[in-house]
Amino acid sequence: MQKIKNMMPRVVWFTVFLVTFGSCTSDFEEINKDPNNPVQVPTAYLLSSAQQNLMKEIFGMGTTTGKDVGGMRIMQMWSSTLYTDEDRYVDIESDFYTIYQGGLADLIELIRLNTDQSTAIAASKSGPNQNQIAVARIMKAWTFQQITDVWGDVPYSQALSGLNHPTPVYDKQSVIYADLIKELDEATAQIDVSAGNIEGDIIYDGDMASWKLFAQSLKLRIGMRLSEVNPELSARTVKQAISSGVFTSNDHIAAFSYQSAQPNYSTWYHYYFVGTPTLAVATTLIDRLKELGDPRISAYAKIPENGGDYRGIPYGVSASTAASINNKNVSFPSLRILKADAEMVIMSYAEILFVQAEAAARGWISGDASTLYKAAITASMQYWGVSDANIDAYLAKPAVGYNVANYRKSIGDQKWLAFYMQGLEAWAEWRRLDFPALLPAPDAANGRAIPRRRGYPLLEISLNKENYAAAIASQGPDVLETHVWWDK
Repeated sequence: MQKIKNMMPRVVWFTVFLVTFGSCTSDFEEINKDPNNPVQVPTAYLLSSAQQNLMKEIFGMGTTTGKDVGGMRIMQMWSSTLYTDEDRYVDIESDFYTIYQGGLADLIELIRLNTDQSTAIAASKSGPNQNQIAVARIMKAWTFQQITDVWGDVPYSQALSGLNHPTPVYDKQSVIYADLIKELDEATAQIDVSAGNIEGDIIYDGDMASWKLFAQSLKLRIGMRLSEVNPELSARTVKQAISSGVFTSNDHIAAFSYQSAQPNYSTWYHYYFVGTPTLAVATTLIDRLKELGDPRISAYAKIPENGGDYRGIPYGVSASTAASINNKNVSFPSLRILKADAEMVIMSYAEILFVQAEAAARGWISGDASTLYKAAITASMQYWGVSDANIDAYLAKPAVGYNVANYRKSIGDQKWLAFYMQGLEAWAEWRRLDFPALLPAPDAANGRAIPRRRGYPLLEISLNKENYAAAIASQGPDVLETHVWWDK
């Protein structure tokens, strides 16, 4: 995968050149321009800003930001060593405002600047207009896929339209998914590889051929997610995406790479080495990896500081129980995950192969489901640095073998393991396939089951009450137990 060599910093410094002027009166307007508040912002900066903000909001560390971290905890990959409310499903509401106001707003502005004839020429300095627009549309589609999978019906068609729609309606998830497919197809067609690359892209370093592959790979994910609610559309979308071209190796994966120096180092690095870490690898995941003899365990977790074998922190227990466990006796995430210049995988090649394995099992495409299933596991292990010999040994284990009679279990179990550090995707696929067979937190608040969604921000009740109420009437109660549209 191509990686950008020098990531654009979050803050762009503008150098002020002083020029000699003859008349104070004639140059008054020019003299009084504030050099620290430029009228025009390079669109390359907007793209970098959008990508950085979205990575922080989706993948960032902490309990109040980072939706993927919430997914990691719901899916029992990580658990808290101290504050266990998230693990016990205490909190219902989760904020989506920062996602809209940050990265999505930047993408909308990037599209506007490249579309408006009065600004398009200046915007083209960062690359061909149509290619910038296409990348922004693909990133926007990915972001809304994350948002709707967490909350269900959400503001979409009227979102980020300013005073035109200060209280946006909530679009049904079925409508959002249909439009995401359309957006990805149109963005793919809009890309002109021969026109040249774009600047400010941290994910693919502006390579437009890679963005085309990502767009259709994302369409493949979205298509399979519809399998239980609209099998006909699901099959058609999956086949179209594969035909259009999806990832064919680990070199194609979509990932965001951090840098080793401040302020651009990984949020995980900052959380664990600058902050006070309270998240360790959960027993559910550690025990399953050990049970299968999964060689990825050394890439996923560290040996406890006090030595011995890998040991997880009990999942979903009370704060007092978690606090009574010596942190030096449990496994924290591996140094590969916590390094300053770590990368966050947005979409992997392994996921593409798992989807194709399921499509083959359903009879939607040609190919052997078992072979594709093994190829998916292999791709995941190769990404994490597992040797060929260890991969072969793992695939030979009876417990890992593909079950033709229950492809959901085989694919669901292994997809969960491969989705480590992609908590939201693991959560979505668990809801869709009903595997792996996870048990609710033992000390779950009010005896709650594993959440199926997150509640809307409390501010919506006061700021967007009418549309909030309509969404509840359509989707169901604003609680963790309510299923989103595709979760049947």
